[in-house]
Amino acid sequence: MQRFVNQRRCSGCRPNKWRLHFVTLALIAINALVAPLALAGDIEDQTFADRPISLVTIKGLSRISEQEIKNNLRIGAGEPFESLAVRADVASLYRLGHFETVSAEASLLPDGTVEVTYTLIEQSLVLDIQTVGNKAVSDQELRAVVPLYPGGPRDDFLLEQSILKMKDLYRSKGHYLVEITVDESRLKDSGILIFRIVEGPRVRIQEVEFVGNRAFPAKQLAAEIKTKPWIFIFRKGNLDEEALVDDVASLDKFYKEHGYVDVRVDRRVELNSDQKEAKVVFVIDEGREYCLRSVRVESSTADGQLRVFSSEQLRSLITLRPGDAFQKRGIDASIKSIQTAYFVMGYINAKVNSNYVRSGEEADVDMLVSITEGERFETGLVQIQGNFITRDKIIRRLVRFQPGRPMDGREIELTQIRLKSTNLFNDIRVTPQEEDPDKPGTRDVLVEIKEKNTGSVNFGLAIGTDQGFGGEISLNQYNFDIADVPTSFSEFTAGRAFRGAGQSFAIAIQPGIDVSTYSISLGEPHLFESDWSGNTSLSYRNRIYPQWTEERTTMSFGTGRRLGDFWTFGTNVRLENVTLTEFQTGTPLVVVNDQAGPSQFGVLSLSVSRNTIDSKTRPGAGSVAELTGSMYAGAYSFPMVRGSYTTFLTLDEDFLGRKTTLRLNSQFGYITGDNAPVFERFYLGGRSLRGFAFRTISPVTYQLQGYPNSYPPTEQGPSNGAPATNIGGQFMFFAGTQYETPIFQDVITGVAFVDSGTVTGNDYAGDIPNPLGFTQYRVSVGVGLRLYIGALGPAPIALDFAVPLMKQDTDETQVFSFNAELPF
Repeated sequence: MQRFVNQRRCSGCRPNKWRLHFVTLALIAINALVAPLALAGDIEDQTFADRPISLVTIKGLSRISEQEIKNNLRIGAGEPFESLAVRADVASLYRLGHFETVSAEASLLPDGTVEVTYTLIEQSLVLDIQTVGNKAVSDQELRAVVPLYPGGPRDDFLLEQSILKMKDLYRSKGHYLVEITVDESRLKDSGILIFRIVEGPRVRIQEVEFVGNRAFPAKQLAAEIKTKPWIFIFRKGNLDEEALVDDVASLDKFYKEHGYVDVRVDRRVELNSDQKEAKVVFVIDEGREYCLRSVRVESSTADGQLRVFSSEQLRSLITLRPGDAFQKRGIDASIKSIQTAYFVMGYINAKVNSNYVRSGEEADVDMLVSITEGERFETGLVQIQGNFITRDKIIRRLVRFQPGRPMDGREIELTQIRLKSTNLFNDIRVTPQEEDPDKPGTRDVLVEIKEKNTGSVNFGLAIGTDQGFGGEISLNQYNFDIADVPTSFSEFTAGRAFRGAGQSFAIAIQPGIDVSTYSISLGEPHLFESDWSGNTSLSYRNRIYPQWTEERTTMSFGTGRRLGDFWTFGTNVRLENVTLTEFQTGTPLVVVNDQAGPSQFGVLSLSVSRNTIDSKTRPGAGSVAELTGSMYAGAYSFPMVRGSYTTFLTLDEDFLGRKTTLRLNSQFGYITGDNAPVFERFYLGGRSLRGFAFRTISPVTYQLQGYPNSYPPTEQGPSNGAPATNIGGQFMFFAGTQYETPIFQDVITGVAFVDSGTVTGNDYAGDIPNPLGFTQYRVSVGVGLRLYIGALGPAPIALDFAVPLMKQDTDETQVFSFNAELPF
């Protein structure tokens, strides 16, 4: 009975149990359907953190391939979900510039994995680019600075860059008030990008004024800025906002370098009524000039103790003294002086730093010099790498580290400068190596070089008012080795012979209409492994002058030696053979009969020179002085002395490094006695004194009748219709100045100049006047252009216009002169 009852209870419970199972299954199904929707959304939800990613979905693509998008994603299937990585992917897709919007969301799938979905809206395409309103700048110039292109997607960053670059282009042409906008509606509706331009008037700077400057005159401050007033032809005078910002910074720096620590500088632009002219005013509040009150020198180590030099010794190297103006120039010189003292002693890791502290309310500062002395090292081995052609000894001559001696830190930079000056190498690195563990306190030096091609075959043309028209074919090798004879023809054709000794060798063939020259030369920078250089050359020149034709064959031998960094001493022996032919009507008989030649003579010359210019091609500072004494012997015997001096001054330098320079130069020459032939005398004119014809500044004479059969001869003159002949002088003097300023970039500069000089001496007319005279002085003034074209070499094309202010009756003038060398 009991079992029956239990059975009834079980059968009564069964329907309720199936009902429970049904509800449970229904809930599971509903949860499976609803859960992904409920948990899809914000990628920052911690529900998704560290769950595996099973699917990455890309939506919204039409032009861009899905593979390109996935190549720019950090996440992928199988990796754990990280919200940081997803955000980084969104940023990467934005940077592609193809999409207007990029969004990401995550969804939790039934199996517990995550699906990441990127929804993209592509940028509209730019079908065409147009400019409207531009007159001063062409469509082509504007399109050249726009980084967008037809057929590409819209990119708001590049769009903004386009506007900025077009504004810069306009401002470079003087349109300071230009406004440029984009027609957004046309871009969205039709895909045509239209830049609407309001050029505004061209604004020229008429005046630059400084207000508040008491310590320094306006002229000195003007040299520190790049904003300049307009000057016809020579200077544009464009108003540039960025240049004004740089000028304010330059003036601020200038004042602080001169001790005005509290200086404040600002600027304002004042436009006239028609907005075509501007006045730039720099407003300066100088503040007080600070002076140095005291100097403290200490070590940067914890104990603050110096080991190499005492504080008193180092203070003696500081150029600034208490009470002096606190100027950066003096601080820099002091720091360099102290560091040099450590370098010489072998402390190549020494570091010297300076700082200053204001002392109270007074205009005084205390300077603290902190020194990290480091360790002292001696020089070990000097290793040279990279010279596959150049001999080691050629390089070691210029590497002046001495093994076993203290390692001079100055030589790291000086060695690079010396090796670079040879023009044999491209890349030069001088590196002290780590300390040798077997030799404590010793460091080797590694000199790494990269050789460059030192040979060239040149073709070119030369044309000028002095030398006429001519061509050139030349072969040059300035790493020549006369002893490196090839062992086979293939070695010669491959360029592996006659190279590596640092010698210079040149062969030049220069045929021309008025001048033809053929020459061969060889130079050795270290003759017989000494500090003396040697050179020899053989040349033939045929020169057509207005009065005659000169044929000259010359063989020369010379030696020289540098005396320190600036001075050079040299000696030269020349053997000459000169013949004059094709005399023109009116040439003096004394020239035709006595000097026609052939004439053989020798010349011994001694010279000394000093050169401190900062650049061989475009000097801005320094000077060159040279004095040469020569003694002639043979067919003609007489002494000659010549000298020259040229100095360069930088008057202004803009932020691009373009310099406005002033060149002052002078020359003189003197021959004693009356035995000098016409082809060794002095002449001026042409490029040597602009405004006058070539070689026409010199004494003149007329044909002598009866000479040499009767004496004294009679002289024909202008009254007899005889032409004058320039026969050169015994005394020559020249003095000139030239101002050069940039006009267009580094390519075109303008010059203004004054040339002056005279040539006097024996006129072959029976009288020998005092040759040292300035009574027949000439002066000319002029302007010109210089065209610096890199492809045509470092020498500029020179174009000059000059007008004589003082001249003689026999002078021939020449307004325009030029000189150009055109390689091809």
